[in-house]
Amino acid sequence: MSERFYAYLSALASSVFYSLNQIFNKRVTLALGTLPALVIVYAFLTLFDFLFCYLFGSFYIKDIGVLLEIVFVSLIGAVAILTLFESFRYLPIGISITLANLSPVFLTLFVFLTTGKFPPLEKLLLIALILFSVFLITFEGKGGKRLAYLLPLVTAVGWAITGLEFFRLLNIHKIDPFGVAFYTSLYMFSVFLAVFLAVSNNKIRLLKKMFRFKKIFLWSLAGGFLTSLGFIFAILSFKWIEVTEAPVIEAIFTLSTPLSALFSYLLLKEKLSLRQTVGIAISFLALFMFFLSG
Repeated sequence: MSERFYAYLSALASSVFYSLNQIFNKRVTLALGTLPALVIVYAFLTLFDFLFCYLFGSFYIKDIGVLLEIVFVSLIGAVAILTLFESFRYLPIGISITLANLSPVFLTLFVFLTTGKFPPLEKLLLIALILFSVFLITFEGKGGKRLAYLLPLVTAVGWAITGLEFFRLLNIHKIDPFGVAFYTSLYMFSVFLAVFLAVSNNKIRLLKKMFRFKKIFLWSLAGGFLTSLGFIFAILSFKWIEVTEAPVIEAIFTLSTPLSALFSYLLLKEKLSLRQTVGIAISFLALFMFFLSG
């Protein structure tokens, strides 16, 4: 089999892992609360990223400027993940991930603002179609729930910014991708832990609850492990292709949108309205074409 086939298979595996991990992350969030869930999940994620970096990557950082850039992207990533986990408390996973996966739209706008290059007409039309899908998904929200839809959109903006920064770290500064994964996970975990210790009044009770209920511990372990695997397979998929085929890999990654909705229905029994289902389908198809368009 060709390396291209393995690249596509790896991208598909990454989409599956990045969809399944949110099932366990949501379970931990509903059981413990947002901040405690982030602390325990990212403790495991940092551990797995350390092991993978030790086995396959490098911890080398060339100067303090690059380190500060990693700290910056970690802070942005922490806000993005915080709002995503918080959205799990109010929205089905299918909706949260669909809205969070709109980061390419914001990334395109950021590139336009920073470079002055106007996006092609085809991409602009697809962005308009994606925005229409957002309307379909969020139209039925009322009161406080409508505000909850803003949470994964904040995640999308954060992921767009981190996408630009990851590009700089990997392609301009030539930092090892496994090292980037470990350091960002470590700093994000440090942020979550510091905030949790500062604001939580029930630290001991939450820790006892986590260790008393084995399922919560295992859910956290699974969430961190699947997230780490998702990243590894995403990196591998880019190593086995030419640069010109990168949009195809990105298009395969968009499968996490319908997969998240499917897994949340099968494993968490989360149901969506017909309007929301149509909106998710349109968002997926528009994003898929967005990456394959010129």
